[in-house]
Amino acid sequence: MIGGKKYNRRRAGFTIVELLIAMTLFSVVMISLSDIYSQSLQYGQQIVLRAKLQADARNALEDVARAVRVSNINYTSTNYNGGSGTLPAMPVTELDLINPKTGDTANIRLDSTDANCYNDGASFPCLDVSTNGGGNWSPLSPKGVKIDNLQFYITPSTDPFSFNSTLGTYSSSNQPIVTISVQFRGLAKRTTDQWVYALQTTVTPRLYLR
Repeated sequence: MIGGKKYNRRRAGFTIVELLIAMTLFSVVMISLSDIYSQSLQYGQQIVLRAKLQADARNALEDVARAVRVSNINYTSTNYNGGSGTLPAMPVTELDLINPKTGDTANIRLDSTDANCYNDGASFPCLDVSTNGGGNWSPLSPKGVKIDNLQFYITPSTDPFSFNSTLGTYSSSNQPIVTISVQFRGLAKRTTDQWVYALQTTVTPRLYLR
């Protein structure tokens, strides 16, 4: 046919295969972004929780230090060599304090009893305190934390405020010093998310009884 021309016309749009590939790639990208966002959100929550628990741990240690500052070591406590007036070999896991002016006592220890801690089946051993001779105990360490290690180093080994009338001298000339070493472990569902926080401080009573 004279003058006849053929034109190849390309159809506009996408084929079904191309559309499926695009949808698949889009889904993969969205899922990846969703996972990244979820992980970032979870990580941020962990940072906030960890910061809170660390602050609570520091506050617990400061509570112990404050109790030492306003008290004296109860050298005659039955928990120390049966009340002989001499401390056992250091370190010890219980700190027994007494206010010489009021007679008030305080016992601070590492407690592995769930009922004396938070009774939640997880936050123990804990740092516990009793102000009625061990009748009742209250946790000082925060909930969601367990104590891996608690040690008290106390010097001198005998009461420096105890006067020996026979010898006319005191048993020691050194002011009592208490070093507190404690290791907190933040609890989490996954072991990899748990954190360990070790603290140590040295404090001395502010009571001068001579």
